[in-house]
Amino acid sequence: MNRIVESLVAATLISLATVSSTFSQESSFEIPIRGIVRASLEATLATRIVAPINYIGFREGQQFKKGDVLVELDCRPEEAELSAAKATHREKLITFQSAEYLFKQNAGNRQELETARAQADRAKAQVDSIEARLEGCRIVAPFDGRVSKLSVHKFEMPAAGSPLISIVDSRAPEIELIVPSTWLKKIKPGTKFGFVVDETREQHLGIVKRTGATVDAVSQTIKVFAAFSKSVSTVMPGMSGTASF
Repeated sequence: MNRIVESLVAATLISLATVSSTFSQESSFEIPIRGIVRASLEATLATRIVAPINYIGFREGQQFKKGDVLVELDCRPEEAELSAAKATHREKLITFQSAEYLFKQNAGNRQELETARAQADRAKAQVDSIEARLEGCRIVAPFDGRVSKLSVHKFEMPAAGSPLISIVDSRAPEIELIVPSTWLKKIKPGTKFGFVVDETREQHLGIVKRTGATVDAVSQTIKVFAAFSKSVSTVMPGMSGTASF
């Protein structure tokens, strides 16, 4: 009899523990999660050219289109150098063509021909090198977006490699959340949630797009990346908010 009673008590305790655990898990899923809005694309652009700033196309906050010139440097010395290099290349090319003609007429030797060919190739490589450098004179927008930070002013001469302008594509911002890793069995791509933006107090519908690749072993959390269900003109990168699943 005592054994039967003990068995019943044990079973009851196990049942209560299971219910309590389930309730705890379900309740934890309702915990509000903080998130931050990030741009879908962002970049800080620089150049290896050392030259004065000749033109700035857009100021902070202004919108631009892909292909627009954002910053242009005064590269007249490099352009003159390119003209001289092209003239040298033409000269070496004529010499090579002459050597090639004489060789075909059995009036020249192969060594002279190959030497002329090498000199023409070297002159062409010099032209290509200068043209590649001149591409850094015009900073062109790689995508549609807005200027988030302008680090230079007209007439300044920034150091090679120093940041000139930072840009963001804010048309389709992402929401970055950090959630408990135990939520992975419930949060999947396509999971919807409410997201209240702190700055505007507006609530928007978010949709999970993907989860992070690793779990933080110390905090037992993982990143979740989501998108707004529709275009939101009032939301900007850098804003924060609270997500409720």
